[in-house]
Amino acid sequence: MTEEYRLDRPTALTCPECGGALRAEHIGNLLQFRCHIGHILSADAMLESQFKLLETKLAAALVALKERAELCRQLSEAEILGADIAALDATRAEALERAKIVKRLLESEWRQISVNADA
Repeated sequence: MTEEYRLDRPTALTCPECGGALRAEHIGNLLQFRCHIGHILSADAMLESQFKLLETKLAAALVALKERAELCRQLSEAEILGADIAALDATRAEALERAKIVKRLLESEWRQISVNADA
């Protein structure tokens, strides 16, 4: 990839249910988040839903990396005329190495927090 990824602060949060833009609403001491189609999440519900979405997306990345490795394996074994077998094997190894990184992220313990004063 030629563009550089940046770790800037997001300009907005998105709804973990639909992906729409969220706005924070203060109701007394309660903070909740509402998207433009009507989903409403308390701060705790937002933390939980956002974490589940994070796990889902990491799992999807793991699937994509494993499938890339398998495609490279199949193409390499098919010995397609003109295929660069060494490049396919290197790409397969790269995908598997990156899959291990994502797998470690999925299997590691994540901090679970609550902002509810009663919790």
